[in-house]
Amino acid sequence: MDEAGVVRWTKFGGFSIDKPEDVAVADRFVTGGDPGPSPEAGDAYQLAAVERELVATKVRLGRMLLEAGNRAEAVAEWRDALRIDPGNFTVRKQVWSAEHPEKFYPTIDFAWQAVQLEAEREREIAEGVCGPDGCPIR
Repeated sequence: MDEAGVVRWTKFGGFSIDKPEDVAVADRFVTGGDPGPSPEAGDAYQLAAVERELVATKVRLGRMLLEAGNRAEAVAEWRDALRIDPGNFTVRKQVWSAEHPEKFYPTIDFAWQAVQLEAEREREIAEGVCGPDGCPIR
């Protein structure tokens, strides 16, 4: 946004100081130059490679902890992964199946999942983790 409050450039997700093209846009803007056209809006967000690896590691660690009988620690790892990647439905379902196995075995209660997802999304919006159009707000 410029001094007059006009939005001059937007990028939804994936902005990183590790990306030279993002740094170049910021440099052009702060020195008074034209930042150029905004990129096409893609996914609501994209994780950086290190974040994707951290989520994957936490998911694996959670599985190992669950197999070792440490359900609470497994859920804690998965919840940490979900804080990094709140749009990851697979991680969310790991948490749910550990906390509410009766909703998954012997049959999956899809209606319960829909209600649970809506309640969690509302809480995440209220807590500022996600916006009404997606996650995350970093």
